[in-house]
Amino acid sequence: MQENILLFFKNAATPFLDQIAELITMLGEQYVFILIISYFYWNISKRKGFKLAVAFLYSSLLNALLKLAFHAPRPFEKLDFIKGKRVETATGYSFPSGHTQGSTTFFITLSRIIKKKRFTVPALLVILAIGVSRVYLGVHWPVDVIGGWVFGIILAYLFCAIVDRYYDEPEKLKLIFFRIQGVVLCFSAALLLLDLFHLHGSMKIEDFFKLSGISSGAVYGFFFEMRYIRFSPENGGRAVRFIRFILGLAVSVALMSGTKLILPEHYITDFFRYALVGLWITYLWPAAGLKLKLFRAEDPSL
Repeated sequence: MQENILLFFKNAATPFLDQIAELITMLGEQYVFILIISYFYWNISKRKGFKLAVAFLYSSLLNALLKLAFHAPRPFEKLDFIKGKRVETATGYSFPSGHTQGSTTFFITLSRIIKKKRFTVPALLVILAIGVSRVYLGVHWPVDVIGGWVFGIILAYLFCAIVDRYYDEPEKLKLIFFRIQGVVLCFSAALLLLDLFHLHGSMKIEDFFKLSGISSGAVYGFFFEMRYIRFSPENGGRAVRFIRFILGLAVSVALMSGTKLILPEHYITDFFRYALVGLWITYLWPAAGLKLKLFRAEDPSL
């Protein structure tokens, strides 16, 4: 059945549809999520930005662990008649689809934040289209996409519920996410030791370490900011908000891409590179922005 679906898309493929599918699948990639999360966190609401970040990051981390557990090959690796397209985005194992799960969690969380039908319907269509694009491109089996949708929906509602329930109780919120991140770091250490002393680079763990790094920087940075900085994203006119968003985003991209040119290519350096990006978004840029008068401190009376 799955092979028949892949064969259908192969026979239906045209250069134009290839371009459309690649554009759609790009909506499920990291730069889109970083851009939207950063905008919400810096310019709209720390609460909403944090909710988007933790839902997406922890959904993606679970996805990376599931990929390692199932160890499933991708269609273009197993079927001779499938030639994968945009395979540079297919860096790990196959089940479940990371693009599908991450975008499902993200856009459902975003629709629960915006709470408007005119956004929810297009968001659901984007989620559907991203999943289909992964099968069309030959980088995922249909079951990978279905799994991504299921896990993505469950985790979106789970993390929305956690943040909504405990955001106004910061000590409890911190305890929950420090424990979650502690588990993530334990898995990181275990995978590192397993790879260094047994697997010797034979397992695809790079994506997990990138996600472990950025979630560490973002989560710990968020609670540092909550304790020591306490900036207000609601302050500032349109020009100020635009400037602080563009400057902050430019540094985020520079940290993500520029440091890759300096540091040796390895999942350990990826961990620290992405950790710096997460820390920049939630803590370092708000701290620097206060000094530059691009942000204001929260009203202590509120």
